[in-house]
Amino acid sequence: MRPDANVAPAPTPPGEALEPIVCGSCQRTLPGDSRYCPHCCGLDGRRGATEAGIFLGAVLGVLAGGLITAVWSSVVGTEQTRWSHVLATLATCVIVGVVIGVVRTRKR
Repeated sequence: MRPDANVAPAPTPPGEALEPIVCGSCQRTLPGDSRYCPHCCGLDGRRGATEAGIFLGAVLGVLAGGLITAVWSSVVGTEQTRWSHVLATLATCVIVGVVIGVVRTRKR
């Protein structure tokens, strides 16, 4: 079962310290109550959220661009489809996806 990210960690009694944890990315030791690594995600965690938004937006952009290209090439015919149009469509969809991903993570 996966713990919910929005749930606050359980308070520990004074004098009892949590076990330190290790960041999965940079392998630095962090205090046990850290929600994110300040080295990888920035001091407020925003850099990690922005990188996740960029990745998710790019993946969704590739999927949307591939779908649009497949439908378009089916309509006009595979003989009429040029690689320059296919790559331009994919690049445009990836860029739009990245921008949407960044904007959505900045609003939160």
